Amino acid sequence: MFLALIYRTLYKLHHWIFLRPGKPLAHAKLIVVGSFLAGGAGKTPFVAWLAENLKRHSVNLSKTTEGAKIAVLCHAKALDEFELLKKKLPWATVVATPNRYKTAHELDLDFDYIICDDGFEDSRLRPAWTVRLDWGEPPRRWRDLWPAGPNRSLVQDHAPADTVLKCYGEKPDVKFSISEIVNGAGERLETNGGSERLDINGGAGNGEAAAGSGMWALCGIGNPERFFRDLKCFGVKVARKVVRRDHDRHFEGAVRKALKTARCVLMTEKDFVRLGEDLQKSPQVYRCVQTVEADFGQAFSSGSS
Repeated sequence: MFLALIYRTLYKLHHWIFLRPGKPLAHAKLIVVGSFLAGGAGKTPFVAWLAENLKRHSVNLSKTTEGAKIAVLCHAKALDEFELLKKKLPWATVVATPNRYKTAHELDLDFDYIICDDGFEDSRLRPAWTVRLDWGEPPRRWRDLWPAGPNRSLVQDHAPADTVLKCYGEKPDVKFSISEIVNGAGERLETNGGSERLDINGGAGNGEAAAGSGMWALCGIGNPERFFRDLKCFGVKVARKVVRRDHDRHFEGAVRKALKTARCVLMTEKDFVRLGEDLQKSPQVYRCVQTVEADFGQAFSSGSS
């Protein structure tokens, strides 16, 4: 609780001195995707989904093949998110920056949309269409704040978001799930009739290696339990779960260490992009491809015109 109180004091002081509301963009529409959670809210995969659908929507409206020009901004310290967004959005301009406000103004006249992956806490990024991913975990007290709790800020620290998308429960507005598990050789893990035993398409030998006690899951994202639940929903049971810090710079070393014991390792796409080329091509290393399902109309119901 004491750490949360210190964090709260520094948070308010930092915003009062450095993050006062700035001037609006002159041309581009600014979109800020965020959450009250300190990590693991699915912001990066949702940003990729949003950019793809904005592009598709603009192509349909303009009747051209190019559509809107879109830039995506992520924090300079989150290089894994930067690499993942570049991979998922090769047609977009993806920028890693320590100052989203400054970069947005520098890019303003060259783009139709500028999307901020996170940036919810940067109150200079106004006016903007704000999208909050809601996991039903609102912070209510200062003791809920990071580093003592799971949240970055309190509800009263922000104006109401233009669009709030429910990510939990029976009928979520946004659903995150694993669509496939594949290694660098293109071999996929498939559940076999809903059982815990796994086989690989076109690779029976590796399928044996993936089954049973030889399969580990390594996770270095903000909320690893969501990844482990997604694996379970996909039909995967692992022998061991290894949790690393979010944006862990030593993740590759952890994978190499795990492979001395594990027959194969499973990880998120964001963790996978941190690896060297040899590990990305290894038949023992699998990335879990995440899919995002959302109602386009719901996501664009406000602020999108």
